[in-house]
Amino acid sequence: MTHKVALFDVDKTIIQKDSMFQFLLFGLQKKPSSFYLIFLIGIYSVFYKLKWMKAERAKSSYFRFINYMNEQDLEHFFNTMVKPYIYPEALMEMNNKKEDGYHILLVTASPYAYMKYFNQFDEVDGVIGTNLVKRGEQFTHMIAGNNCKGQEKVTRIKSYLKEKGIMIDYDQSCAYSDSVSDMPMLQLVNQKYMINRHKHTAGCEGLTWSL
Repeated sequence: MTHKVALFDVDKTIIQKDSMFQFLLFGLQKKPSSFYLIFLIGIYSVFYKLKWMKAERAKSSYFRFINYMNEQDLEHFFNTMVKPYIYPEALMEMNNKKEDGYHILLVTASPYAYMKYFNQFDEVDGVIGTNLVKRGEQFTHMIAGNNCKGQEKVTRIKSYLKEKGIMIDYDQSCAYSDSVSDMPMLQLVNQKYMINRHKHTAGCEGLTWSL
């Protein structure tokens, strides 16, 4: 059955910050003795820029602190380093769409390991994020499968909707993002919104809810 769907990117779209860097700060606060990991992250980032390393491996270095964390730590991170930075206007937009009968789906390149706590919000129907490898009950920093970015978001969205038995009502559905890297996701719907951008992207309307 066709259904109105509202797709939301998270970092710099729903929240003011990039949660990946917030996670680094949180990790350093939790385990200051692991400061040396910052140098490793820097090296991996350079290797990625030089195309000597795949994106998944370079990105996974940013989450090495997760090896020292349990579920309580991840929920605490979400509540203290993610939740306080939600744009009130973004939450209002999700609430309005929910009341209008939309299926609200958050799709992020950040780890599902901590973004899953957005499911606690009544406005949110589902969350898709980059998956991390687990060993038993412990998350590791290694990415399972592909980084949830660009075309991979489309693949994951289609898989999610198929599982839910939902077919997107293209004309009525909408998507929100701050980045042109999300154009594949935005092409799934008729109503496309670029958030916090002074110049509108071709084919997209502009919404500014930055402080």
